[in-house]
Amino acid sequence: MSKENKAFLSIKNLTIEYTSDGDVIHAVNDVSLELEKGKTLGLVGETGAGKTTIAKSILKILPEPPARITSGEIWFDGKELLNAHHDEMRHIRGKRIAMIFQDPMTALNPIMRVGKQIAEVIELHENVSRAKAEENAKKMLEMVGIPAARYREYPHQFSGGMKQRVVIAIALACSPDLLLADEPTTALDVTIQAQVLDMINDLKAKYNTSMIMITHDLGVVAEVCDNVAVVYAGEIVEYGTREQIFHSPSFPYTKGLFGSLPGLKSDVKRLSPIEGLPPDPSNLPKGCAFNPRCPHATDACRQGRIGLIDIGAGHLCRCCQIDSTQKEG
Repeated sequence: MSKENKAFLSIKNLTIEYTSDGDVIHAVNDVSLELEKGKTLGLVGETGAGKTTIAKSILKILPEPPARITSGEIWFDGKELLNAHHDEMRHIRGKRIAMIFQDPMTALNPIMRVGKQIAEVIELHENVSRAKAEENAKKMLEMVGIPAARYREYPHQFSGGMKQRVVIAIALACSPDLLLADEPTTALDVTIQAQVLDMINDLKAKYNTSMIMITHDLGVVAEVCDNVAVVYAGEIVEYGTREQIFHSPSFPYTKGLFGSLPGLKSDVKRLSPIEGLPPDPSNLPKGCAFNPRCPHATDACRQGRIGLIDIGAGHLCRCCQIDSTQKEG
């Protein structure tokens, strides 16, 4: 990484493929992004867009095979992670970079007590006694709204939402420098969701933690994110500050996401869902991947690769029809 690059996390030209039954799945296509220390970046998009694959590549936990990183670099605090040795990554995972996984059912060990799963991370990375690790693990349970008395229970004794809170406690146990949050509030009710988001915001403020928030919920983005990257078919199609994306969405897909949301102030009888389905990642359309669903698509959109265009103040958009879509949007 060059000395001029001050980003805490920098992903450059990342391309990831999966192989399935002889087909090549183009999961992530030449993605580049940066994250400053203490900031939060939201990755927004439909299921299958490649958001989780990007996050897992940072931790180097993609299953290889079938996954294969064909090109790119990932720099974290001055260190290139893709070339890091396995032992180096073991020290980084959990301590410096932690991930809140989307599915708590598979993230937790079913035959290990939940408290022990939290304490194990603390023992491994904090160099404390077993008794101290257990004490800290109980505090983490209390912090996510689970009584410390349940320390010795097993995952099957918890509801789905409570399992998710245990996963969050494991991720936050060592106060990581970078938190990868993959749909962290999906399995939680509204009250607990608000508590978890407040807890994550408190952690960010206390430890200057950086975070990548993967979510479908634009309300969560509005509450916790500083910048937003809209991901479609493995590409970033729009990038900007939270204010730029919410006040001036420019890519047709981004506009479609907002058009699909109900609004208290808008008097409409029906919402405006995005027509069609995401493309087959093993057979992506030529040109702009969104062109089969885009109401503004022209022949130019169906030609070669379209790059990100700066439409002002660092607001990037991957659209060759940007003027017309802005006027009609």
